[in-house]
Amino acid sequence: MLTLTIFENNLTLLIGIRLLIETFAAGYFYLQCNDSAGEPIQELQQDYEMADMSFSSSKGDNGQFESQTPDRNECQECKIVQSYRTKHCSKCQKCIPKYDHHCFWIGGCVGELNHRMYWLFLFFQCSLCFDGLIQFQNQFVFYSIYDEEYGYDQYKYQYFIILIMAATSFAFGLFTGTLLIYHTILILTGKTTWEQTKRDKISYLIFYPKYYHPYNYGLIENIKQTFFHKDILSHWIPPQKDQIKEQCNIFDNKYYSCC
Repeated sequence: MLTLTIFENNLTLLIGIRLLIETFAAGYFYLQCNDSAGEPIQELQQDYEMADMSFSSSKGDNGQFESQTPDRNECQECKIVQSYRTKHCSKCQKCIPKYDHHCFWIGGCVGELNHRMYWLFLFFQCSLCFDGLIQFQNQFVFYSIYDEEYGYDQYKYQYFIILIMAATSFAFGLFTGTLLIYHTILILTGKTTWEQTKRDKISYLIFYPKYYHPYNYGLIENIKQTFFHKDILSHWIPPQKDQIKEQCNIFDNKYYSCC
């Protein structure tokens, strides 16, 4: 309501409606982020044993057999064999499928089922901040012209409020905008924050060459898996080591990495 009280011109209603829509959209997707990030798929013991048997092997240089697919980890807290891309969150006290990170803003983890909601929350919050920043600038110019025409300065209070809110919008917009760009790159390349920042410590990633990501299925498929999963968890099957081809894209390759 404070925003509407300082917009004292003919565009007040239009500006207010647009900002309110962006506010409600950001709030809605923020609440949706609080939904479960997904429960790990409970695999039967015989499935685990068959999976172990199905791991291909080939002879190395010394004549010994080496595994062609990475082993899965067992969570000592949840007492389950974790599926690939699953990590136990000590704050949530449970395993999170396709774990991205624990976000204190939403009070929980970002995982496979709510990553799209988190991205949409960032998108609308960023839109709200920068749209508000533009409107605050327009209002500041409007009041300045009005004062110049009538020869007196009666809008000092409005100037102060506009400057404070504009600075706040810019700060939050810069923060959310950076996160939005970062998560967009992660989605386009089929990665998560955890996999990007802890690659050298994740067993199913260090198994492969440094610049190869086993779950990068291409731009379109990566987007589909993030936004159109129909709330169904994926079975992340790793490729065999002797059948992989080195990936090269504009974001991450053997020459440079943007993240």
